[in-house]
Amino acid sequence: MTAYTDAHAFSVREEQLVLKYRAIIQEIGPMVPEFLPHGILIFFGEQAPAELREVSLIHDGSQLISPIVAGDVLRFTPPSHESADLSWYRFTAVGDMANSNLAELGHLVVHFDAAMEATLPGAASVEPSLTALPSVGTIVELFGLENN
Repeated sequence: MTAYTDAHAFSVREEQLVLKYRAIIQEIGPMVPEFLPHGILIFFGEQAPAELREVSLIHDGSQLISPIVAGDVLRFTPPSHESADLSWYRFTAVGDMANSNLAELGHLVVHFDAAMEATLPGAASVEPSLTALPSVGTIVELFGLENN
């Protein structure tokens, strides 16, 4: 299969993908669309406090199977009633605290900026840029490749 991003295509064999994290978006905070022009999505588990829910994509993920690293892949799969197009993004940087925050709180700040260094310890960067917000019911998966 070929995974397409807005910027380029890269080949990924289905058997190469190793699932590291899986979640379904349950709720989208009312302020989340304000972050789209800045290319930032904030993910948080279901235990997020009210003030963070306003700016977060709340999801049901609970287990980080193995740490995410640069080179891993983020995939959004929309709910079945929407387009079957998958959105793929490649991690370019992962902050020092990103994996522990994701494992403990379901919290990850994703910058769609292709940076080679994470801007904050709890953040990660991916490429290409974000063009549309995922919707409620979207499956969010983080994959490693066998050779990562």
